[in-house]
Amino acid sequence: AVDGGLTGVDATKLGLAGHSLGGKISLLTAATDPRPRSVFAIDPVDATGSPIQSINENYPSVTPELMGRVTVPIALIGETTNATCSGFACQACAPAADNFHQYASHAMGAAVEIEVVGANHMSFLDDPKCGFACSVCAAGSDTPSETHRRTRRYLAAFFELTLRGDSSAREWLVGAPMAADITAGAVKASGLNGFWAGA
Repeated sequence: AVDGGLTGVDATKLGLAGHSLGGKISLLTAATDPRPRSVFAIDPVDATGSPIQSINENYPSVTPELMGRVTVPIALIGETTNATCSGFACQACAPAADNFHQYASHAMGAAVEIEVVGANHMSFLDDPKCGFACSVCAAGSDTPSETHRRTRRYLAAFFELTLRGDSSAREWLVGAPMAADITAGAVKASGLNGFWAGA
């Protein structure tokens, strides 16, 4: 530390990342604060997460209302296993009307959208079997350790590209490694608003 701060930290290169509500908050922050340079949202959900709370000034909706104000590059990684749900006590943990596809469809700036095939909302957690809270979401068919590996790889490449300007990192998002993941049926990916051409 130098003068109470961290050495090697460049506060002008701020990237935000979060899962679920954390992803929504990251995008909300990018819509309302000029400091973030990019956002990596992991299965962001626009809903409040509580059946007794509604979207209001204390729990604002981000998509579609505020997506026009998110001008920095964004990456949206998510799943559709929990987009719908049926049966007793079943909960759509990432409802189709509020999931990562909704953020992507209303993105105005450069964005990449990645769907992890077979993942569920909890697949992205360090411990996908975290007890009762995790059990309310319908199980996925993915291998969570592989979902973690891919998510970390995409996140690192995205921030290397958007924050450090390392153009070689683009390969991991749009080149052979991503093509291999798509061919293997592990993910579906698309670039939006010129992301493939250059974020």
